[in-house]
Amino acid sequence: MDYKFLKPLTLPNGTILRNRIAMAPTTLDSSFYDGHISKDEVDYYSLRSSGPGMIIVEAAFINSLGQGFPEQISISNDDLIPSLSKVAHAITNNGSKAVLQLHHAGRLTNHQLLGDSQPVAPSAIKDPNGGELPRELTALEVEQIIDDYAQATRRAILAGFSGIEIHGANRFLPQQFFSRQANHRTDKWGDKFAFPVALIKKISDIVDEHATPDFIIGYRMSPEETYEDGYHYNEAIELAQELTKDGRLDYIHLSQFNAVGTPLVDKVVKQPLVTMFRESLPKNVALITVGGVRNPQQANDALDAGAELVAMGIQLIIEPKWVEKHANNEESSVSYVLSPTDYEALQIPEPAIRMWIEGALKQFVRFAKNES
Repeated sequence: MDYKFLKPLTLPNGTILRNRIAMAPTTLDSSFYDGHISKDEVDYYSLRSSGPGMIIVEAAFINSLGQGFPEQISISNDDLIPSLSKVAHAITNNGSKAVLQLHHAGRLTNHQLLGDSQPVAPSAIKDPNGGELPRELTALEVEQIIDDYAQATRRAILAGFSGIEIHGANRFLPQQFFSRQANHRTDKWGDKFAFPVALIKKISDIVDEHATPDFIIGYRMSPEETYEDGYHYNEAIELAQELTKDGRLDYIHLSQFNAVGTPLVDKVVKQPLVTMFRESLPKNVALITVGGVRNPQQANDALDAGAELVAMGIQLIIEPKWVEKHANNEESSVSYVLSPTDYEALQIPEPAIRMWIEGALKQFVRFAKNES
């Protein structure tokens, strides 16, 4: 089969990806207490690194108040660089590009994870889904956080990563600054574009200083917010346009439940979000979409709808060699069902099994024991 997703892709900075499949970031909750990467995590990524053109490594928190998950990867200080390099080289040694997702949870965390510190956010407003009341950041603290992202980028470069992705989706800190529900500031950081645009500029300067020209910069965003006073897809498109104005971004990554989904709020709109974003962005900026892609037809549909790259999460957990098997015309051997007896062979860390595979993501996984 002549699959579109097996064709190479050249990013704006000249980096060539061997194919158009990206491994989506999925938090494993398997690092050590201080954020050092465990051998289980290295083995997990290594097993999946010989197929996708790019692997986006799960969210790494950029400073001590940015942690959002237990046992999360950290990139908050230089002592972590040797640990980070293990997973970076485990991926790049097998030909895939290793992109590290940079993360600050903002108000989506709690004092237990933060050593009894209060969560911080653009404004002292709770998340619509609940949680703790955050403390409003001072203007000086906002500037420091932007520098923390830049220093995290420098560490990613020194650790051997091929690029970074700013996690601006899923209601985390960059999205909180952009959202009118979360950001009621009256200083310059009350401008919805100010924080994400400043991040791109500062990170770009660090990349120019410390990296080679082929270092990848990406930005992940949620195309809409579904709660009251949340932003709509047309506003997210405006943000994507602002972020890509100066040509420093290599890709925009849309975080969706359905890779070719239509707006959830503006239901009268029937055009896929990925198509609308593609039509609104510079042609040379790559667009990644994610959400429920399991088989070749779904991957091709996403590319036909306007994406240059298709990210896969659960399917690459179940079938680490998905790309290779399709490249070798071995489609009949591809696994779409997960058996607990395969957990060890699939190198899935035990915390990830408990938290995600048999927990929050259980409804999205086909288990062999449930097959009729």
